[in-house]
Amino acid sequence: MAAAGVLAEADANASLKEVLAAALGTNERLARLTEELRADNERLRAENEQLRAGNARLRERDAQREAQLERMAAELAVLKRMVFGRSSERSRPEPSGRGEDGAGDPGRAGGGSPGRRRGLGARAGRRDYSRLPRVEIVWDFEDGGYCCPECWQPFSSLGDHVIEQIDWPVLVRMIVHRRRRYRRECRCPVPATVMAPGPPKAIGKGLLSNAFIARAWCERYALGRSPHSLITGLAREGRRSPRRR
Repeated sequence: MAAAGVLAEADANASLKEVLAAALGTNERLARLTEELRADNERLRAENEQLRAGNARLRERDAQREAQLERMAAELAVLKRMVFGRSSERSRPEPSGRGEDGAGDPGRAGGGSPGRRRGLGARAGRRDYSRLPRVEIVWDFEDGGYCCPECWQPFSSLGDHVIEQIDWPVLVRMIVHRRRRYRRECRCPVPATVMAPGPPKAIGKGLLSNAFIARAWCERYALGRSPHSLITGLAREGRRSPRRR
């Protein structure tokens, strides 16, 4: 009986030792899991701080972009007004005196029946610019006059070939180019008349000078002025010029 009791006690002790070992193993695993959870919590806190900082930067960038968009919208509105003018300028009616000019003067081009076209010619349909101040430029050959290239006999003067251009330096004015013309006085087989070279022109038969065209392009496309603003400025600058009496 005593031996049986000793064996039972030994079995109970072994079982207790096994239970204690299992409990110790469980505690160790729980400790490791606790440490891992603490590390994960620290990493999550750091990531949360980074996300908060990133969100703050995004909010600040969005606010800056909003302000930039508002500023660009205001500048675009100003540029639209400069290029296209106001709505009243775009919808301005045509002047009503177009048909009355020709009807009042039968001798003018376009003064006949309504269906007839205006007369053709160098000055057909052009306005009167006689009120503009005039600056005359004489174009002649280098040595003045012209000689026959065969016998070197000088040509006689045949008058001037006049070209008119509207210039726009600071004040709108009329520039008159006088190209000297000469007539042959000999019987050599050369052209009977010659004419000195004239001013360079961007548009062959245009009335506007190169300086006028360059300034108009700069005002229109470089500075963004609307056509109505250009026309108003031209009228204002031309109005200061003296009128012909």
